[in-house]
Amino acid sequence: MLIIILLIMLIMLVPMPAAADNTEELALLISLAAADYQQSVDMFYHSDGYHEINPILGTNPSRASMLVFGAIGIGLTYLVADTLPKPWRQILLDSVIASEKMNIEENHRAYTGWNASGPPVRGREINGIPIVISLRF
Repeated sequence: MLIIILLIMLIMLVPMPAAADNTEELALLISLAAADYQQSVDMFYHSDGYHEINPILGTNPSRASMLVFGAIGIGLTYLVADTLPKPWRQILLDSVIASEKMNIEENHRAYTGWNASGPPVRGREINGIPIVISLRF
């Protein structure tokens, strides 16, 4: 079902001018959003003691709420990117991708059993949603 939803999102976003210039970024962002979703499902529904820290979703969001939130987030990112001039468009896309990657890495570190570099670690080092500003030179 997740793959079908992601394919629908991709088809909806492809005609956008921003997506035409940034096809690789769109594919990467959708892939990272899917990884984040799967981590969240594993953390919230297959273990005890984990909860969502995003205040928009609440502490115990449904799977459908997480999917809709992710789809809206990707869609809004590309709608905003479409309105920005080219250098700012790239800054926005790079920043959202970097933020999503950092969130995935934090989930990976915090979730019991995902810490491959040492003993399992519970809890988060980042007490919030990571937002990164990324500039290309």
